[in-house]
Amino acid sequence: MLAKKSFCAWGVIVSAMVFSLNANAAKNEGVLEYKLALAEDGKTYQVIMRPTTTPKPDLSLTGQVTLKVPHDKNFKITNLTSVVEGSNWIEASRVAAPKEDAAHDYISFSFVGLQGSSARNFKWEKGQEQVVFSFQNESGCINDLTLMANDDPFNVSPNSANTNPGNQFTNLGWGAVNENHYKGNYGKPIMCPK
Repeated sequence: MLAKKSFCAWGVIVSAMVFSLNANAAKNEGVLEYKLALAEDGKTYQVIMRPTTTPKPDLSLTGQVTLKVPHDKNFKITNLTSVVEGSNWIEASRVAAPKEDAAHDYISFSFVGLQGSSARNFKWEKGQEQVVFSFQNESGCINDLTLMANDDPFNVSPNSANTNPGNQFTNLGWGAVNENHYKGNYGKPIMCPK
């Protein structure tokens, strides 16, 4: 009888461990989707984000968005505007025509270190889109502008430029400070007005 009780106790412990691991794995999955869109003015690009769950607590800490542009277009960022108060997005790095994809340039935007109550300014809500920042190209709208995908050939470590171009976002309501809560991209390709 003792063997049966021990076996049952171990079964409960193992089941609890499996449930815990599955719950943690689900929590660690990405939840924030990115989209690149063209504003109604036909020249301003908007980076829009949409969460699949509402974070609790809602504390956004860091983020990175990587843009992929045709190398032969000489794309130059102007009028970079952070829409969410307290999230000062900057052009953090640019890699021109890396050997993994010499037809494109990669431009990464980042914000770091929201302090105090400004970490709550994104106000994420499940399924709600939010424009996070916007920018323009010095020479106007161009097609074939995209956000870097998870499976992009340049999104490897190490890459030829020894950079970390991947998209990233961390919010404590979606998991730990060392986790990336970016999920993937959505939306249609950019089509400039004629």
